[in-house]
Amino acid sequence: MYWANFLHIYQPPTQTEEIVRKVTDESYRKLVDVLDQFPSAKITLNINGSLTEQLARYRLIDVIQGFRRLAERGQVEFTGSAIYHPILPLIPEREIRRQIELNTALNRSFFGEVYNPQGFFPPEMCYSRRVAEIVADMGYKWIIVDEISYNGKLGTVSDDTTYSVRSLHDFRVFFKERPFSAGITYGSLPTGKEFVQALGNRIGENRYLLTGTDGEVYGHHRPGQEQLLRDVFGQQRPASGAPTQTSHTDNQAQGEIETCTISELISLFNKKETADPLPSSWSTWEDEMALGIPYPQWIYPGNEIHRLQWELTNLAIDSLTAVSPAAEGYEEARRTLDEGLHSCQYWWASCRPWWDTGMIERGAILLARAVSLAADALAQGQSLRAAKLSEEITRTAQEWQATGKAKGLKEQYLREHKDVTSELTFG
Repeated sequence: MYWANFLHIYQPPTQTEEIVRKVTDESYRKLVDVLDQFPSAKITLNINGSLTEQLARYRLIDVIQGFRRLAERGQVEFTGSAIYHPILPLIPEREIRRQIELNTALNRSFFGEVYNPQGFFPPEMCYSRRVAEIVADMGYKWIIVDEISYNGKLGTVSDDTTYSVRSLHDFRVFFKERPFSAGITYGSLPTGKEFVQALGNRIGENRYLLTGTDGEVYGHHRPGQEQLLRDVFGQQRPASGAPTQTSHTDNQAQGEIETCTISELISLFNKKETADPLPSSWSTWEDEMALGIPYPQWIYPGNEIHRLQWELTNLAIDSLTAVSPAAEGYEEARRTLDEGLHSCQYWWASCRPWWDTGMIERGAILLARAVSLAADALAQGQSLRAAKLSEEITRTAQEWQATGKAKGLKEQYLREHKDVTSELTFG
């Protein structure tokens, strides 16, 4: 039995220094420490450049050095992503490519040549065929998505098979298994005991488990849950006998759980099929897929705040696209727009079930500021329109809070989606 454990660590560019330091102490440093303790352990890791630059800014460089050291030892496999965590299917191709290129450049500047990702994590696992084509064209070999993307249903992906995207030149797609990922996220698998019990007869068979969660569930969202990693890592064969295909096979026969990177699954499992993944995210449920709503936390029909947010987003993108890079104020405006595309503002406006007026307001202010910084080079009125949209977004959010509308929408969502047991990033 192989466990390919994918972790995603990220903080939005609007995050406070206090929270970054808190999460670093409670989670990021613990992840590094646990992996250091067990040299045979392996994970696949995404760290968005947005977090990397905050770790550097706040002199938390030991985390960067730790993950770099682990990657050099082969314990950590990095993935590519988009620097400020935008929802890629909802933005233009030029913005997708820019975000990916900025992410690669910044992370490589801190992690060195060991940051050479073969796989790609689309933020929130928001998938579309267009995103896959762009990522493949940029040289990545695989993409990770949620299992619901396979055919709109859960529980239909084979755990002894790897998949390639149909008609995309052997570009692989890996499907994250949701039940175990949700169990880790929501705290029902806090230690190795519960984890092994849930796996049941899968242990000892030539199958794999691919989980995908926020890395922050280990220690920050779930205090003490790093014990799950210690328990599973601790039962592996010691690193002194460097893992080989033979030792992997022996461990499977003995009923042990071997950890591996996602890329290693390609060589470990010969059975291969093609798939044509559907637009989806790691937070989308079957009822939403059936209704053709693949990204419900970020653009939901009838959500007035989402409508206003995307009107402002598209205004900012179109405005900056029309400005010459030589124009005064362009560089700062362009940087502000890059940050302003982060996904959290839409997520916290969804009431599915996440809601936070502060995150909504800060996101709107950032997008409006990007337009105002380039106001001198824009047509008259664009900056004013952006400011008014920002104000309308904030006012609407405050009304939803005051009238109880947000609370009612959250409660309705939780009644209809009982698997969501707490208000954490789904993972």
